[in-house]
Amino acid sequence: MSLFLRTAGLGILGLGAVALTGCTDDPYCFTCGQPHDEDASVTETGPTETGPTETGAEGGDGASTDAAESGAPECPTGMGNCNGFTFDGCEANLQTDPLNCGGCSQACALAHATTECKAGKCAVKSCDIGWNDCDQDPSNGCESDTSKDPDNCGGCGKPCDKPANSTAQCVGGACAGFSCLKGFENCDADAANGCEVSLLTDPLNCGACSNTCPAVLHGQPGCDQGVCGVGTCETGWDDCDKSYWSGCETELAVSVNHCGMCGNKCAAIAHGVAKCEGSLCLVDSCDPGFADCNAIPTDGCEVDLATDSGNCGACDNACAAIDHGTAGCSMFLCGIASCDPGWQDCFGGATDGCETDTVNDVDHCGTCTTVCPAVADGYRTCDQGVCKIGSCDASHEDCNGVLADGCEATLTSDINNCGACGNVCAPPPNAAAGCVGGACDIGQCTGGFANCNGDLVDGCEKSVTDDPANCGGCGVVCGSGVCAASACVCTLKLLVIPDDSTAGTQTLVNAFTTGGLLPGWTVDIATKASYLYDGASPALTGYGSVLVLAGGPTSTSYSNDMPAAGQQAISNFVAASNGLVLTEWAAKHVADGRWATLAPLVLLTRTVAFSGQVTYKLDTGYIGHPIWDGLPGSSVNYSFVFASTSNVGVTKVASGVRRIVGSSEAIDAVAIRDLPDAGRVVHVAHAGNYAPNGWTNTNIQRLMANAVRWSARCN
Repeated sequence: MSLFLRTAGLGILGLGAVALTGCTDDPYCFTCGQPHDEDASVTETGPTETGPTETGAEGGDGASTDAAESGAPECPTGMGNCNGFTFDGCEANLQTDPLNCGGCSQACALAHATTECKAGKCAVKSCDIGWNDCDQDPSNGCESDTSKDPDNCGGCGKPCDKPANSTAQCVGGACAGFSCLKGFENCDADAANGCEVSLLTDPLNCGACSNTCPAVLHGQPGCDQGVCGVGTCETGWDDCDKSYWSGCETELAVSVNHCGMCGNKCAAIAHGVAKCEGSLCLVDSCDPGFADCNAIPTDGCEVDLATDSGNCGACDNACAAIDHGTAGCSMFLCGIASCDPGWQDCFGGATDGCETDTVNDVDHCGTCTTVCPAVADGYRTCDQGVCKIGSCDASHEDCNGVLADGCEATLTSDINNCGACGNVCAPPPNAAAGCVGGACDIGQCTGGFANCNGDLVDGCEKSVTDDPANCGGCGVVCGSGVCAASACVCTLKLLVIPDDSTAGTQTLVNAFTTGGLLPGWTVDIATKASYLYDGASPALTGYGSVLVLAGGPTSTSYSNDMPAAGQQAISNFVAASNGLVLTEWAAKHVADGRWATLAPLVLLTRTVAFSGQVTYKLDTGYIGHPIWDGLPGSSVNYSFVFASTSNVGVTKVASGVRRIVGSSEAIDAVAIRDLPDAGRVVHVAHAGNYAPNGWTNTNIQRLMANAVRWSARCN
């Protein structure tokens, strides 16, 4: 119908365009007789293509706000131009039209109801069968199905009874009992109290009526979402593992992992073990050597009793002040941490502090181990910690200006300074030049020759390459009786003269033999100890070296002198170019006035003794020396550590005598004497069998084996 009217209207408007003016009786013209713009196009009066405009909730005229400009009619209150045509005016009654109720296109549609429009608002005219508008709210229509609505069962305002925790039932418009809400149940079958049990929370009816939760260790059972679990715990207990079967398994007062509350794990204790006591994290115990001196658990066992000078060996045991230095703690004992500039602790004890003035002491010049070397025919001095030459003896002079060799020029014998610095002697035939009494003479013979007859005329007349009586030099007698290439052929046979420790001596001998440190050697043990050795038990003939042990665990061997015959036999043995190896107690015997005959062969002097861990370190000038063969190399700075009772002293100053191994504890650890016309001597500061561990350390065993080989000229 609207399409027809719209088409007809357009046709009429087309006809009207022929005679726009003067037409006053057009039944479809709503603007005739009204003032208008003379220039306006006739098409502007036709109907528009836009739909009807919206109106307010209380109704309105439905006209467009720009009706005057579009040509649409202005509608009175309660009416509206809802179809958008002008020819039928304001055709919609917005107060009663259910399709345009209160506004254009606002059709009434309510649930389960027949609707009507009253005063511009949708209203229920009638309800569908079985439905009612019980809340008298037209906006939701006939909202109540009275056949099953428990609040309006059979009619509005007829509620069914609803016990606790239930939903009432309405069937066919009549009340039909109730059903329990989810999680509740009528376990006692009494409708009066409804669904009295919460199956989700009641531990006596957990998940089902009469399903009683089992007892809980140290607590009470509980029910959570219908599942049995731990309800409450006894005071001081908790369910930290969240396991129902273990109950309240954790005692919070003592649990390290749950101290005071679940999850509160006691932190690890530095240098110790944590504990929980009274719900507080505390220190239970400390690692060996550590202590909790401040009783503060957060920093653990904070004190290293081995090194803390304020708590040395025990809490609050502060080390006493040190003369010329600062106190320290080492190995749980008070000692010296550092010395004042120019002072050092050279004798290993805190009692006398930093006792040595290394600025001026010639035996400890600059450092404890720096002994200013003796100045040949002169005097040494220590000046501000530096070794220097003091003065030269008569007939000697420092001609080359080199400090290291001291008064190197003996004016009575120096071929380059014979009688005076710069006076050079010419070499005689088959020999180097010499200077005697300040006059030029025969000096050193050329290789393979020697001046054995003392005749200056024929010079170095003797070949010393194969003479066992002059092997490598005049009067150098080979103990083995064989000389080859100016060197005595070594004898692979060792005599060990024991002290009063048979077991300790045997330990060292076993290392040499079955231990493989002296392969191919014959090692014999003398039948008499060193304090009884008489040179005939056995005799030294046929041996390449002799090792003298002079101090065992008792005082017998280190406080009794060796018989004179034994001393003389050993002295003669070494004079015949054989080897001798000594240990610490040799220096003790000499210091106490014994060993008068052997004293020249004892290379170390003795000041005191030291007992504890000792470090032996090879002097850099002797890297590669046979005595260090097979011992730790550069990776540990040519040193090794072992437990020892050691002689503390310096090396004797004598021809051919040198220190080759030092020790910060013993000062000089190993000294050697190497002369071409006499036997070799090795002196080791280790006390051997006197120490509890004796000769068990493999490094000291190897050092002694190397000393034996070297002293016998076997390497």
